[in-house]
Amino acid sequence: MKLAVQIIYGALAGSLSAACMTVIRMAARRRGIIEKTVPQAAEEWLAHRSGLGRDAHPVLHHLTDQALHIGYGATLGVAYALATRGRSGNNVVARGIVYGLATWFGGSWLLLPLLRAKQAAWRKRVSENAVDLLAHLTFGAATALLADELAAQPNRGPSSDLTRRLTRVG
Repeated sequence: MKLAVQIIYGALAGSLSAACMTVIRMAARRRGIIEKTVPQAAEEWLAHRSGLGRDAHPVLHHLTDQALHIGYGATLGVAYALATRGRSGNNVVARGIVYGLATWFGGSWLLLPLLRAKQAAWRKRVSENAVDLLAHLTFGAATALLADELAAQPNRGPSSDLTRRLTRVG
């Protein structure tokens, strides 16, 4: 497969997978397990340092934190696609889980604490780390599955009404 196509599939897979993380984190927030999502903390860190958004409506902060999260999800999806070029098979989800662990360690244990965007993982409650870890495992598994599945569908394009009626669609 051409490199550009792999990059696009990786970006698409990573951005969709980052959105899956938001569902997990918002459910945890609703249950009172966490108070903020990691993208919210990162956006607040950036807004504080840049001086932007002081009097902005909360919707703008939500838009910004999700845009950032989808953006770095896409970037990590591209990194996954490039790191696993030409690999496919039965171990896709396992490979994705390992990638999810790597992104959790790299982001939540190293980068964000070093930037002081959020508290270090070893200083957080087990429940907070569990939410963050579950979100990253989901991200990794979903990124791997989506990137692999997108690449496995070379016949995408227009189809007749009859073909679509005869096709299992769900």
